Amino acid sequence: MARFILGHPLRALGDRHPAVARVLYRIDHAFFASIIWLIRLLPVDAASRCGARIGALLGPRFRKGGALDENLRIAFPALTPAQRGRIARDAWSNAGAVFGEYAHLPEIAHPGSQRVEVCVLGEVPPLQDPDRRAIFVTMHQANWEIAAAAIHRFGLKLSCVYSPPTNPLLDALLARWRGTLGCELLAREESMRPMLRALQAGRSLGLVMDRRVDSGKPVALFGQPKLTTLIPARLALRTGAALVPLRVERLQGARFRASFHPPVEVPPVDDEIERATRMTAAVHALFEQWVRERPGEWFPSKRLWPKEVYAASAPRTGATTLAAN
Repeated sequence: MARFILGHPLRALGDRHPAVARVLYRIDHAFFASIIWLIRLLPVDAASRCGARIGALLGPRFRKGGALDENLRIAFPALTPAQRGRIARDAWSNAGAVFGEYAHLPEIAHPGSQRVEVCVLGEVPPLQDPDRRAIFVTMHQANWEIAAAAIHRFGLKLSCVYSPPTNPLLDALLARWRGTLGCELLAREESMRPMLRALQAGRSLGLVMDRRVDSGKPVALFGQPKLTTLIPARLALRTGAALVPLRVERLQGARFRASFHPPVEVPPVDDEIERATRMTAAVHALFEQWVRERPGEWFPSKRLWPKEVYAASAPRTGATTLAAN
């Protein structure tokens, strides 16, 4: 179903009638373009703070607020509802800040802005030799868009994989600001072929990979099986590219730290899928560590685990469990 800012009846009408959908797309685009234009008038830190306040105020009222809370319940089963609520408010605040920072990505990402601190934790060969390819993987934490800007500082040719919004006008709007990050945008597909072509052309890849992928393989995250893409690990094995985890942390306001971890390596096994699964599990282990250290910067706004996991962990008060995406 197309996701418009308007109500469900109009969304359904747009799904049935392409002409109506085009009109709604334009309304959708006009709304978000106006918001971004207004945000652009603010200084960078003021835009980030404004977005954070709006996110904390309105975010929990959205339908995705339930998904976020249930994901936190799976990830942190020992926390009380009040503790989860505080983390959820922080997560919505961070998400609002990310939106507020979109129109200021050129300033934040500019190498001379000093808003992005870059750390290299150990040996990461592709950062010393731009001709060596890497597959950088990160998660929806802090401002994940900053990851591409950090990679760009090392002179690597980069293709970033992303999920385009249903509305092509919004896609073009967001691409305008993402284009300042120094990377080529590559629309996500179920197939690994476009990514393989980019690697064969000498480009590195960047992916955010903490979402559920229904065509993926179950790999544990916080002790529960999550359907996860193995494509980054499989491409690394097939092409010899390094699989490099990249963490983004929010320092203060619209200032960030991007930390490059050493490439993921596991003992070789004959089966490619098994080895790729082990590499992905190692990435998940890092994701868990990052989230535990800064839970309020993670934004798990969609269902991550199988529905039965949510049902098994639901409170015994008769509360409904997550069933939507």
